[in-house]
Amino acid sequence: MNWGVASICAVALVVGAWTYWHKDAPKFTTFLFLVGGIGFGGALGKWIGDHLSQALGTVGTTTGTLIGFSTSAIVAAIGLVATLEVVVKGMHPKRAKPKRWHPWLALALPLIVTATGVPVITQLMHAFASGVGNVGSALSNLGLGG
Repeated sequence: MNWGVASICAVALVVGAWTYWHKDAPKFTTFLFLVGGIGFGGALGKWIGDHLSQALGTVGTTTGTLIGFSTSAIVAAIGLVATLEVVVKGMHPKRAKPKRWHPWLALALPLIVTATGVPVITQLMHAFASGVGNVGSALSNLGLGG
C-alpha cells in the first residue's frame, strides 16, 4: 500500500471517529469507517483467508472436505450478509437507518470480504479500494500523501 492510500484511510478513520463520537452524520460515518477499513483490511483479510484455506485444505477425508465446504459456505454467507447490512442499512441514501454498530461493521467489512473470498463481493471491494488507491496515488504525486 502506498503512503497516499494509507493517509486517506487514516484521515477517513480519524474524521469518522470524530463524527461517531459526536453522533453526527451516521451514513457518512459508516462510509468513512469503510474507507478506513480498506487501509488494514485487505492485507489482514488475505492472511486470514490463506490460513483458513490452508487449515481446511490439510484435512483430506471426505468428512473433512464436507466440513471445509460447509465452513466456506457459512463464511461466504457471513460476508454477503455483512456487505448488504453495511451498504443497504448503513449507507444507502434513502433507505439507510444506521445504528451505532454499523460503522464498526463497515470498518471490519474489507477484512471479512477478503477473508471470505466471495468473487462478486471481492471484485466490488477491489474496485472500491482501487478508487481509493487512485486518489491516494494522485495525492502522493502532488506531495500531499507522504
